[in-house]
Amino acid sequence: MKIVDMRFDQSLIKRWIGKKFNKYKCDAFEFTNSVTQIVGLYIEDEVYTLTNIQEPVDYFGLNDEISVFKLIESENSHVKSAFKDTEMISTPINEEITSIKVVNELQKMTIDGTPEYEVWFTRAIIFEAGGREISFEKDIVPFSEEIIVRRGYNLIDRLATNESFVEDWDDKYSPEYSREIIKLG
Repeated sequence: MKIVDMRFDQSLIKRWIGKKFNKYKCDAFEFTNSVTQIVGLYIEDEVYTLTNIQEPVDYFGLNDEISVFKLIESENSHVKSAFKDTEMISTPINEEITSIKVVNELQKMTIDGTPEYEVWFTRAIIFEAGGREISFEKDIVPFSEEIIVRRGYNLIDRLATNESFVEDWDDKYSPEYSREIIKLG
């Protein structure tokens, strides 16, 4: 069985509890509350990039380009729009991070009755700061490079389900998915 693990590093995220979430930076919202490829997270004196960019991946036996959600420590100069001549906007938070929820998804594939794949990845990260929540969610369409951004309360209830993952496969494929929610802080 092939196991792929693309989850965010929990030890990195745990370090953020109690730190000040200064702002996030992304393209301006035009028609939806999603942005393409990148969001910059500014936590205390550190900068992180949250990206969702297409890469070649063995996607359950189909070699294809899918978007891979990544979180890495970075520099401000790397937080750039995927589009030419697009100025990004900063949204101030200026609050202490009191908790973080990480939503990981497990996609399993059985082919002709044999378990063949387990693919883990982070679907969303939800910050609680100043009594409100901010979420960054990977779009459920595998090749979409969109990151959905929300602010408010009980954002875990607003995450998209991924029922489309279990639909439209040939008869020899038996897909299933589940999610785990890890609360830090």
